[in-house]
Amino acid sequence: MKSKSKSPISKNHTTSKFVSKLLVRLFILILAAAVVPAFVDDEIAAKLGTTYVYIENKWVFIFPLILFLSFLTLLILTGRNRHEKTDLNWMLSLNTLLLIIYVVMLFIRLAPLIYK
Repeated sequence: MKSKSKSPISKNHTTSKFVSKLLVRLFILILAAAVVPAFVDDEIAAKLGTTYVYIENKWVFIFPLILFLSFLTLLILTGRNRHEKTDLNWMLSLNTLLLIIYVVMLFIRLAPLIYK
């Protein structure tokens, strides 16, 4: 009879763990970099208070909201499992990458209004 011993951690698991942690930390750094100028520079904070963006269709917010809520859900599930599930790591990585792309596109769109 063969004994069932723990198999060594696969390279895919190690890679998924590294990528998910890296992307989550990058996302947090990007959010911090976006928020810090509002607290540091009074001129930028004043411009943020007087900058208005008119959005015709309010349904535009549903998809970023779903993306952010799924990010929080995957972050909690992955943290609870301590990055042991490879599938959760890859889903969190993909979700975080999409969220980073969305935040960067939003910043590119709003930067001319704020930093003029």
